[in-house]
Amino acid sequence: MLAVVLLSVVALVASCLGRSDPAPVPLHLGWAFSPVSNTVTVQVTSPAGTAGRQLLAQSRLAVSEHGGGRWSAAGGTIRVPVPAGSRTSLLVQLTGPQTLTRTLTVTAPPAPRIVASGTSAGRWLMYASGPLRSGPPEMLCGTDKVSSPASTQLVVSESATACQGTLQLTAQNGEQAAVPVTIPALSTALSTSGPTSGSTSGSTSGTPAVSVAKLYCFANPAGRAIYITIDDGWTPSAQVLALMHQNYLPITAFLIADAAKKNLSYWKSFVAAGGIIGDHTVSHPYLTKLTLNRATAQWSQARKALGRWLGQTPVMGRPPYGAFDHTVEVAAARGGLRALAGWSATMSGNRLETWNGKPLSPGEIVILHWVPGLGQQRATLVAAIRTLHLNPMPLTPASFAGIRPQLKSLSGD
Repeated sequence: MLAVVLLSVVALVASCLGRSDPAPVPLHLGWAFSPVSNTVTVQVTSPAGTAGRQLLAQSRLAVSEHGGGRWSAAGGTIRVPVPAGSRTSLLVQLTGPQTLTRTLTVTAPPAPRIVASGTSAGRWLMYASGPLRSGPPEMLCGTDKVSSPASTQLVVSESATACQGTLQLTAQNGEQAAVPVTIPALSTALSTSGPTSGSTSGSTSGTPAVSVAKLYCFANPAGRAIYITIDDGWTPSAQVLALMHQNYLPITAFLIADAAKKNLSYWKSFVAAGGIIGDHTVSHPYLTKLTLNRATAQWSQARKALGRWLGQTPVMGRPPYGAFDHTVEVAAARGGLRALAGWSATMSGNRLETWNGKPLSPGEIVILHWVPGLGQQRATLVAAIRTLHLNPMPLTPASFAGIRPQLKSLSGD
């Protein structure tokens, strides 16, 4: 009998010593980035019911930025701040009955900012670095109404007194920023010739307004800026519009009014995606062969029609074929334009050609046309821009500040 009991005890001990560890509880790691608060929420969960909840209750979650601070929390959820406009690597570690180690890489988009500003027809115009979310009009200084006629454009109805305030910007991706701005007094703004590029405040210094709209083939090179323009408008490109929605790229379309009116729905979508509208006359004539009155009508009628159709009235023009003289510049000013844009580089097929045969350089204005194959041309151009580490920027009258105007065109198209 004693032998039987001893054998039973030995068997029980042997059974206990030989028993394997419990099967691991399945763990899931998930994370989500919030651009509104610039935080990453990291969460560890388990579908194993009671066993999973008990495991997580005995665990501790730690998230550390490589080379930076450390945050810890009991359980399975933690929120970690990350800076806007940067790429951050996070080390996630779960310690407890079961361990888990992962590395997450989070790319946070940059905060919205104002890249250009200036006056036009009694209003202060500001251009954002990317598309903004639409919202109800807000007020600056209690009197200046701010509206958004286009996704990258803000308009302030100027008053008789200067205003310093803060704009609350929300990008379409959710990134937010409080941007300080200065809106000059209406009388001061109207007496200056142009805004300051890349500034969040208006400048009250400048030269008196002149009766000609000068032509420029180059623009401000600050920040390795490059400027993309597309002419005419007879053949809109769905591919270009899709790429603008996917990845904001500032484009100025110099539209022929006769061409634009055939595809107004497309051009409204172009404006909504952040595109800038320029004046390319009513019917694309050689303006140098017209009288002053007829040239003025070509500018003025196109400018007013495009503004009425698309909700964005052009402040810049481009003379067809690059043909201009003093009369053309006077006509442009009389037609309501503040500057004329030429170009220094063009896409010929899928080949990029510059005015001097050298690689594309900061400050150059590139011209393309709304023709079949434009989508591929644009992709080729963007690849070249990235290779040269150039930064596409919106082309506005502010872009010509400090740049010498052209006395003659570099080429015609």
